[in-house]
Amino acid sequence: MTKKELLDYALEYAARGWPVFPLSPREKKPLKGTRGFLDASTNERILNRFWDANPNCNIGVATGKESGFFVIDIDGEKGSKSFTQLETELGALPDTLEQKTGSGVGRQLFFRWPATREVRNKQNLRPGVDIRGDGGYIVVPPSIHPSGGVYEWPYGDQTPIAEIPPAWLDFICPPKKVIRPWERPKKQESKPVQLPTAGSAIIERAKRYLAECEPAVQGSGGHDALLWAARAMVVGFELDDSTAISLLWNEFNPRCQPPWDMSKTSEKRDFERKVAEARRTPGEKPRGWLKDEYGLRSGQDALAQIAIGQESARNLLSVKPIQEEPEEEPEELQHKGFPADCFPPRIADYVRQVTEAHCVDESFVALPVLGVAAAAMGNVWRLQLKKGFIVPPTLWIGIVSASGTNKSGPLNEVTEPLRKNLPIIDVDDNNMMLNPQGRMVVSDATLEAMIARLQENPRGLLVFRDELAGWVKSFNAYKKSGGDEQSWLEFWGAKEYHMDRKTNNEQVRIPAASVCIMGGIQPKVLVDCFDPGKFASGLVPRLLITCPPATNIFWSEAEVADSANAEWKQAVTWLRTRPFAAFDPNNGQFMPHVLTLTDEAKAAYVTYFNLVSCKISQMENEQARGFASKAREMAGRLTLIHRGLWLACKENQGKTKMTDPVGVESVIAGTSWARWCLNEQMRVYGYSAIEYARNQAEYLFETMKNKGKVKAVPIRLVMRMNSRRFKDAKAVTEAIDAMVQAGYARWDDGRKQSVTLITEG
Repeated sequence: MTKKELLDYALEYAARGWPVFPLSPREKKPLKGTRGFLDASTNERILNRFWDANPNCNIGVATGKESGFFVIDIDGEKGSKSFTQLETELGALPDTLEQKTGSGVGRQLFFRWPATREVRNKQNLRPGVDIRGDGGYIVVPPSIHPSGGVYEWPYGDQTPIAEIPPAWLDFICPPKKVIRPWERPKKQESKPVQLPTAGSAIIERAKRYLAECEPAVQGSGGHDALLWAARAMVVGFELDDSTAISLLWNEFNPRCQPPWDMSKTSEKRDFERKVAEARRTPGEKPRGWLKDEYGLRSGQDALAQIAIGQESARNLLSVKPIQEEPEEEPEELQHKGFPADCFPPRIADYVRQVTEAHCVDESFVALPVLGVAAAAMGNVWRLQLKKGFIVPPTLWIGIVSASGTNKSGPLNEVTEPLRKNLPIIDVDDNNMMLNPQGRMVVSDATLEAMIARLQENPRGLLVFRDELAGWVKSFNAYKKSGGDEQSWLEFWGAKEYHMDRKTNNEQVRIPAASVCIMGGIQPKVLVDCFDPGKFASGLVPRLLITCPPATNIFWSEAEVADSANAEWKQAVTWLRTRPFAAFDPNNGQFMPHVLTLTDEAKAAYVTYFNLVSCKISQMENEQARGFASKAREMAGRLTLIHRGLWLACKENQGKTKMTDPVGVESVIAGTSWARWCLNEQMRVYGYSAIEYARNQAEYLFETMKNKGKVKAVPIRLVMRMNSRRFKDAKAVTEAIDAMVQAGYARWDDGRKQSVTLITEG
């Protein structure tokens, strides 16, 4: 098989929208040095690069949402018998795209990705029948099997991919059964197992957690539900087997349908066997994750666990563009679902409805909800974490996605309640003097425009742009005065701002310049931020981002209910109409309400703060340290925003005063959101740094080649040829290292004094 033939096939599949990646020749394993399906791409340049360097590679295609299909894998005689039995039980499957595997005894049937379910990989759906869905991949023709057989399309590759019948879909990924209140089982009559008294704080938290777990329901993934609950006990809370079993019998089993019967030896053994299985079963969550979320892990315990996974984080954020990585992406650096359940219930429901209506990732809605709430709270709210450590609710949010992915739809919908000026009837008449209202949403992000609008509205502003490209590219623009960057840093801190205008010798003072920012960012613009000069100012780590894997957007009849829209509008209106605490006539400043934490909430925040500090102490990469450092304060800001949203919900109004101390529930939400945002920053900015280094390598290669400097070129000459781009020898050495690892060049000696390009011929 020639390079041209394999590459042509790979490009053909990519043109269909199938993400392609290289496998080792005559193997089903990803090519060494790649990350398997995580490197899958439809980009022709990337695929050319893969097969240029490895002309005999087999072709892998990632299955799941991105490709738009999943696969039923039928292996050998055993699989054929199981498949026939399934068709007898569930009905015959329609004609669809089918391939013959290279073993000669297997077949794979392709089906369209369902809009309402998540199909995951499953081994042994029935003996010999597997499912390849999200997180999986297949080998496609004309790849060669280890046995020497060739993968083939027995009926051609143009057969349309069919939709799987509902009965099959329900069998492969059963719908989640809703248990109505009147269907819940009564409390089990049998004598409860006595719980130990040691470690009562952890046990009480574990009880509360089990009370929120979905109960096991026979015929609807009941054993998986029990396995999850058991894993939460022995891994999440790190309880011993005896304590975990006691809690599961007392707190979880009575709600199951039907409950396991303690009087039957077989059922008791089956129930307790899950605890042992939970310890052995790999999971997505690290050990002690629930201790961390509830602030129960000691600083010493946290320090002992932090080392796990740190090497992958350092590698991800390395300036080197290509390096040896494990075949699977580290769990802590995968894109995870946003913890929307931390929102108050009515806000969480609104987030889910907007997500379904716009067919986007939930984070595309959740982050803008936080940003709008932050802007609505503005300068009226502050949270004191300790004396001298007071944070505002100000946030900067970027939705990273290419054009055509509908990032603007949810942004516009969520922002709508802030756009219009409020009628006087919506403003509290008793506090008009302390309740100034003005325009809150602006699109002009120039410094002069910000100053003018901030003078008009002491509550603060939201800069909203469909595309934040102009704002992002202005980072560290190397103006002689450096004034723009410093101004934006003060806006993020909602600090007092002074500006001296030359015209008429005017002096401008804004007591609290709070500016939230929200909009979309093109991936290429994000990559451009990794010019070291543009990154050094510290503006980029303050930007909370989301960049989920790209998915196809299909038509959906889902709409946001009028009641949900009304709930969101009411919450935003309530937040933006809270009066200031006071007005200081001596300095002309409106004074905010400064909230404090309860003792329990303070302990939870301190645990999170120390946990992140331990991580920082082990990070070698300066950019990673910058992200993690901001995450400590970010948790405080997000805690304050959760408190505001909770108070803004109708059902909570009147239950407590606006100035009452903030409880532990808000800290749990704030730290959960901050942890998610830090994970996403490390993941996406890490990839962007790698892509930036690759771009640098390609630029340097083309420059040297065009100038005829290809053999034994001294590093000093390379630096002189690119003096504007590379400021010192270290920068140009790193770029040449990137060229070498990308296969564009080689060092002439171990001292890295000169380089030779690798060109065709």
